[in-house]
Amino acid sequence: MEKNEARERLAKLRDEFTSTVNTIKERLADPQGQGGGEINMVDQHPADVATETADRELDLSRVAMFEARLRQIDDAFDRLRQGSYGICVDCGQPIRDDRLRLVPDTPYCVKDAQREQARAQ
Repeated sequence: MEKNEARERLAKLRDEFTSTVNTIKERLADPQGQGGGEINMVDQHPADVATETADRELDLSRVAMFEARLRQIDDAFDRLRQGSYGICVDCGQPIRDDRLRLVPDTPYCVKDAQREQARAQ
């Protein structure tokens, strides 16, 4: 994959994840119970409060996951600058262009990505 194409794909991906993280953080900035307009926590049924709490916890998890992905995108930009983009960080073999088009920030070839995924489980 050409450097310009890779840079464009990474920039688009970074923008999408940054936008999503910012949206979630804005939602989390509202204190719990304030999101319902004129209804506050005292007026809510306990199940509604529990649902809102669960939603906030999911949002916190999503932010952590998306921020990790943003770090992976930044690492891909670093590899692009260093000239090692598209080379598997484990085995040193080229990463296929079709894989890079699907996951432009991947540091792994398919074989090593599968091994890393199995190790994480």
